[in-house]
Parts: sequence; C-alpha cells; structure tokens
Amino acid sequence: MRIERPACIAGPCLVLLTTGLLVTAHAGPARAASPERRPSDGSVAPQERATGLARDAARPRILPQPDAPLTLEEALRRALEESPVLAARAWGLEGHNARAIQAGLLPNPELEAETENFAGSGTFSGFGASETTLTLAQRLETAGKRGKRRRAAELGADVAAWEVEAARLRVIEQVMSAFATVVAAQQAVSVTTEQVEIAESSQQATRRLVDAGAAPAVEATRDLVAVATARIDRVRAVRDLEAARVELSRTWGSATADFAEAAGEVGPVTSPPVLEDLRAVLVQNPTLVAWDQEVARREALVELEDARRIPDVTAAAGFRWHAEPDDAALVAGFSVPLPLFDQNQGDRAAARADLRRARSERRAAEATLGTELERAYQELSARHEEIVELRDGILPAARDAFDGVRDGYRRGLFRNTDVLQAQRTLVELRLREIDAVRAYHVARAALERLTAGRQVQP
Repeated sequence: MRIERPACIAGPCLVLLTTGLLVTAHAGPARAASPERRPSDGSVAPQERATGLARDAARPRILPQPDAPLTLEEALRRALEESPVLAARAWGLEGHNARAIQAGLLPNPELEAETENFAGSGTFSGFGASETTLTLAQRLETAGKRGKRRRAAELGADVAAWEVEAARLRVIEQVMSAFATVVAAQQAVSVTTEQVEIAESSQQATRRLVDAGAAPAVEATRDLVAVATARIDRVRAVRDLEAARVELSRTWGSATADFAEAAGEVGPVTSPPVLEDLRAVLVQNPTLVAWDQEVARREALVELEDARRIPDVTAAAGFRWHAEPDDAALVAGFSVPLPLFDQNQGDRAAARADLRRARSERRAAEATLGTELERAYQELSARHEEIVELRDGILPAARDAFDGVRDGYRRGLFRNTDVLQAQRTLVELRLREIDAVRAYHVARAALERLTAGRQVQP
C-alpha cells in the first residue's frame, strides 16, 4: 500500500517514520545471562579457553628434542596445544561466535528507484510527463525476533564452548592413560630384560654343573627353554612399548613416536575417593553443562519460532519528482504480510519436538556418564586393593621365596625346576603389579574427566 501526500503533510510523517526506524534499529533485548559454570580449575571460562586453543592452533610449533625424556607435564602441554581434535573444536567455536554476531544484525534497508510514464506515445513519448520515485524501505522485525535470534545463536556458541571443554578433558584423559601405558611398558621391558639376564645366568651355572657331572643334561635343556621363553617375553614387551609410544604421540597429532622415553611416574597410588562425593560433582561435567545449554537454546528457538508467526512490517519513505509540472512530493508507505495460511505452524511444532528431544538426550547423557563413573570407580577400587596386596604381602614373599630357592639350589637343596618356577612366579607377579598400577591410573584419569578434573579427597 502506497500513500502520496503533499510535502507539507508528508514532512511530519517522514520525521515520525525516521524516528521509528532509528528506535527499532537500536532497540533489542540485551543478552540474557546464561548459567555460567566455571571450568574444573576455576580460572578460565570455556569461551576464553577455547579461544586460546584456536590461537595455539595457528602458532608455529617448537619441535621437541627426540632424545629428551618426556614428562607427563610436557605430554599434556603438547597435546593441549597441538591436538587436531581440540583445534577443530576451537575453530568450530569461532564459527559459532561469528554466527552469533550475524544473528544480531539488523536487516539491510532497501533503496528503490522507479521511473514511470516515459518513452511512450503522444504526451508520454519522451520524459516530459515522467514521474521518478526514490524510496528507502526498512523491514521492521516485530515481537523481538532479532533479540530472540541473537539469544539462540549465543547459546549455540555457549554449547560449543562447553563441548570444547569436554574435548579438552577427554584429551587430558587420553594423555594420562597413554602416558601410564608407556611407563608400564617401559617397566615391563626392564622386568623382562632382567628375567632374560637371570635365565642366562642360571643357564651358565647349570651348564657348569652338567659339564662337571653334578647335574643331569635335562637340566640344561630346561634352562634353554627358560631362556628362550624369557627372550620371547622381552620381545613382546618391546613391541608393546613401541605401540604405546606411538599411541601417546598421536594425542598431539604425531604419526610416529617423537620422544625417547617417558620420564617419571604418572602419580601416586592413593586410596579411592568417596563415591558419593564423585556422584555429587558429576553434574559439573562439561558434557552435561553443554546439554543444559542446549536445552536452553532449544527453549530460545521455541520462543523465536513463536515470534515468527507475527509478520514483520516494512516501512518506506521517499521522494517523487513529476517532470510535468516540474513538482516534487514526499511518499511514505508500509506493507504487512497477512498471516492467513502460514502462521509458522510447522516450525513451531518442530521446535517443541526438538526441545523435548534435547531434554531426553540430556537425561540419557547423564545416565551414560553415571554408568562410566560407577565402572571407573569400581576399577579404581579393585586395582588399589590389588596393588596393596601385591606390595604389602605377595611380592615380598615371592622375592624371598625366589632368593631362598636359588640359594638352596646352589647348595643342592632344590632342583633346577624349583628355581625356574620361583623365577617365573616372581616375574609374573611383578608384571601383574605393573599392569595393576597402569589400570589404576587409567581409571583415575577417567574419574578426573567425569568429575571435570575436580580434586576429590580420598
């Protein structure tokens, strides 16, 4: 609908229209404060941390010294700075932030120029009777659509930020687990190497006894089998170590192991924390916080789709020049779609369905994390009990038994098979302790991730 009025009347209308355009352009609800939960260390918010990850991904890398021992702190630093998974998540967050900016922008005004009644016949053969209109139109969003749209986009960025935080904790878990596996594999190589040395030493002693006629030849054959078995165990331990080194290197995106050895320990073996305390802090897991933000985003989208059933208004104001009689006038108008058929019914129903789905998926995620927590806690507790039993009773007894049998064999009190059996038992127990410590730290790393890295006292 277009209304043409004389300049003396259209002037006040243009002032009112312009004022309305400016008010609408600058009006809009401020971003509502989303529930902010600090990350595990309480120092850096997820948005800030993810932005730092994006910056780190673009920095040139300082190549490590391949012969230098690798500490756990260095492994964590490299993985957090160079992990391709974290870099991808961080850049994804940058995209969400950019889309949030875009969602808050005003619609562009439209400039329209129109010339009528020219190049015809008779009076309209030239431009003498033409009319030229220059109009500026602006779509005015109603029902707070821009603020609701921006709110939904900003909540989407919040979801992405917490997903980055969840990915960061998972990378930390992977590094700690892989580092513990490397340390355990190194210890296994050391134990199997010692086993080979003991077996070879026993073989030499037995050979001297056989040559002297003090022992049957079958004893030498048994020692030969024991040495071969020990060497096979060592080869397998070396292969396991190489695989563990590669697995750790892949946490920072390296296809090959670019460090010599893992230095130090993963951490002490302490009593398990209280299970109820762990359950209480499970809600701080970034995955659940991300789902909380996703539910809030879906609620914001429901409000946005409800608002879209109300049509927007397009207001226009301009200038018209009449070639004959060379006069000018202002023009003003507006247009409103009539929502007779399309009231955004489908998108409104879909938004509500998506909201219900998000709430169900949030409950499912909480149940999954709860199951993981229970499993990791039981594994941690079982491994702790196993380590205590091995260190306090079983291993010392096995060492004493091996030393006693070996000394007794040298004095002729035991057979060679007794020595081999005692040695084999001791090695198996030492390897079992190494594996128990590895499994303990793997379970501990899982609990750290599930509880958002909170240090829960045992």
